[in-house]
Amino acid sequence: MTPTLSRLFPLNRLTLPRRVPFWAQALVLCALFAATGVAVLDDYGMPGDELVHREMATANVEYIATGATDLLYYSDYRYYGVSFDMSMLLLERAFGLQDSRDIYLTRHLIMHLFFIAGGFVCGMLAYRMLGSRWVALFAMLMFLLHPRLYAHSFFNVKDTPFAAMLLIALYLTHRAFRRDTLGAFLLCGIVMGLAMNMRPFGLMLLPMILAMRALDLWQAGRAERKRILASVGIFAAAALATTYIIHPYYWENPLRFIEGIRVLSQHPNIVGNLFMGEVHLSDAAPWNFIPVWFAITAPPVTLLLGALGAAAVCWQDISRPLAALRDRETRFRVLLLGCFALPIAVVIALRPNIYNDWRHMYFLWAPFCLLAAVGLHRITNINMRVDIWKVGARLPGWVRGCRLHMAQRALAYGAVGVGLLTTLTAMAALHPYEHVYFNTLTDTKTPDALAKRYDMDYWSLAHRQLLEHLVARYPDDALRIHPKTRNTPILPQNERERIVQAPPHEADFYLNMGINRNAAAEPAIHRVRAYGNVIAYILDRDSSTYRDYYRAIETNATPLASADFDVYIHDGALLYIKENCAPLFTNPNANIKVFLHIFPVELADLPADKRELGFENWDFWLDGEPVFFLDGKCIHRQPRLPGYPIARIRTGQHVKDKIIWSAEFPLTR
Repeated sequence: MTPTLSRLFPLNRLTLPRRVPFWAQALVLCALFAATGVAVLDDYGMPGDELVHREMATANVEYIATGATDLLYYSDYRYYGVSFDMSMLLLERAFGLQDSRDIYLTRHLIMHLFFIAGGFVCGMLAYRMLGSRWVALFAMLMFLLHPRLYAHSFFNVKDTPFAAMLLIALYLTHRAFRRDTLGAFLLCGIVMGLAMNMRPFGLMLLPMILAMRALDLWQAGRAERKRILASVGIFAAAALATTYIIHPYYWENPLRFIEGIRVLSQHPNIVGNLFMGEVHLSDAAPWNFIPVWFAITAPPVTLLLGALGAAAVCWQDISRPLAALRDRETRFRVLLLGCFALPIAVVIALRPNIYNDWRHMYFLWAPFCLLAAVGLHRITNINMRVDIWKVGARLPGWVRGCRLHMAQRALAYGAVGVGLLTTLTAMAALHPYEHVYFNTLTDTKTPDALAKRYDMDYWSLAHRQLLEHLVARYPDDALRIHPKTRNTPILPQNERERIVQAPPHEADFYLNMGINRNAAAEPAIHRVRAYGNVIAYILDRDSSTYRDYYRAIETNATPLASADFDVYIHDGALLYIKENCAPLFTNPNANIKVFLHIFPVELADLPADKRELGFENWDFWLDGEPVFFLDGKCIHRQPRLPGYPIARIRTGQHVKDKIIWSAEFPLTR
């Protein structure tokens, strides 16, 4: 018998072994990712607010145990959900971890494993929706192989856990509508409450699910309506009760939940965003800020498949509204499209305060990967009805026997596999800076091109590599560095004991972010690069950038420019001192002079009336908030700490076992 191509390669039956359950195959893939994560765990740095989140978890645990409210009430972080942080804190105490390096590496491992669990749920949901093992496994890979989310899964305690939790909520939503039992909706409501605790955007699922349930109620008979109404009540009650129970700050007044949504949607931290070559304040970001960031940082193959999936849902599902109303699977695909498109529409319409690329909306990747799975499934199931090889009677029989529909799946899967392999290669080349990944829609070839157009290492994660370079280069010396860095606790104890946080005029080394547009020209002793762009660098005390500026201020305080403010250059930033303005909070001991700290790149092209915004000072901190010292007086940026008098801050007393920095800039006029 003459062998045919269909017999040699049965592409029409292209599938994974069916004797092995899909969940077992998905677990094997997750185990590979977990092993890789353990291997690279110690390569990543720490973001600026991870310490604060752990402190807030500690404050909530103390509040539950003793009723103490000192730190719980006087920090902006009180509005952030603490369920995930408290879980990690309890695990940390269960294992008896004491050293800061062990604590934060354990936290990073837990966060990463939760991210992998989100990938597992993504695959399981895609398999339940579409019934294809290959498509489901590719959905898992598409979720896990987003370079930015992969890196953030090790150190971002808010955004990537919420993306994983949203996938769990979507899975349980799909399961609840399939089983249509009270227990399924109860479990769905509990997880929905956990999602709302993590991010306010978790609320978006509530009206969508209730709308789907209303459609069921509309189509149901009289006998079923009571059960449907009962399931709606159980779901809503479970979601709201869970949100309330796991957030201690809401216990005294549940209406604080509404206040928290308002505060978090209009965050008071106004910073500059470098976007498409221009600097925009975060409360006035362009309308296309999120769509552009999403497009230029997503792996191309997933971006294409997601767009195809969204188009398929619009064309085949939404275009037939009656079918969408009746069929639950069709409704769920529309829900996925809503979970992706509606948050973007809300941000464009309301223009909230948004910054740090699109990390506040990393949860969009969860429904988008499921839409990409829909797109891949539609491609591999197109009925071409054409025999592509039957173009002539002279062709060999084994060629004539091969039909288009037998090859299209292999071609589609192969193309997607090559695309994901390309992404994996890019991740390996960038490691451990996958968080600054850009795709081919940007110029990744020209040195310093990206750094002049977009924010890169905005959390200064590369400062860890700078510290490791100094420790290795100067093995026996104490290292006096400036400014304060959050990456010290994750270093080995013998190394971090040698690192001393010093004022700028006493420091030997200065750690810098790559946001300075002239970073490549600075006389640095070490640089960290990604795509040929400087994302962090070290200057030593012999560099003219720091000591000369400081001495100029200390000796004569001559302003380098004058406008509405007296402008000084110090520590690579601009200092603005303005007399006779109202204090930033009501306190008779507060000096009326205001100390503002704006990086030069954030000041570019801003009109004079906007230069009062965007303050940051990383030299002095109180409970995770910047504190300004001038002429021996403390001036806080906003009225956030009413319980701490000025004198207490200045004397450097302990607040909940945390040493408060106490120092004075010798700035005189």
